[in-house]
Amino acid sequence: MKKYSITIKSFLLLWVLTASVAGVFAQTIEVPVKLQRTVVNNRIPSEMTIPESVRSRIMIKKIDLNAMAINFTVVSCKDKFNGTVRIDGVVKNTGGLNYTSGPNQQAVLLYEDNGGRPRLVATRVFQNLTPGQEVKVSYTRTWGKSSPAEGEFPPKYILIISFDPDIYIDGNDNNDDANTGNNRMEKSGSEINGMSFPCK
Repeated sequence: MKKYSITIKSFLLLWVLTASVAGVFAQTIEVPVKLQRTVVNNRIPSEMTIPESVRSRIMIKKIDLNAMAINFTVVSCKDKFNGTVRIDGVVKNTGGLNYTSGPNQQAVLLYEDNGGRPRLVATRVFQNLTPGQEVKVSYTRTWGKSSPAEGEFPPKYILIISFDPDIYIDGNDNNDDANTGNNRMEKSGSEINGMSFPCK
């Protein structure tokens, strides 16, 4: 009986370790390998700098990807204080030319920051965007207006356009973003607390 008990314990320990590793893998697998050098779950990617050797060519084309908006939507509710909300991040090509790139060279990242380490909650890999075209990333979660975690100390959301670190030297001028100053935006979840949860 004792031997059987040890076997069960060993199996449970192995299962927990496997599940933990699988969980970490599942969180990072959506980020392309090239981008994983700069993207991890709890670190915001640093701002990219445009090399002087390509700056003049980029400025002529004025290709511009823009972190345009973070939108909050009430999906469903239990009562006027508790429900499910969706957080959408919107990236738009606000330049005048097509953004034409290779696969897995760029992604939209959405982080949730509760005042500690930011947590990557959603990613969306994209490739080409025509002028005016948008790409969205979404995250759905429960929300309680009266809870300390959301009501009193709501998280903020951070939308970031992340690029392959070598994108400016890959020989393709059509995927070089001319304006890196609008590749990130933040929005407080406190706005959700001011929204109406349409439950009777």
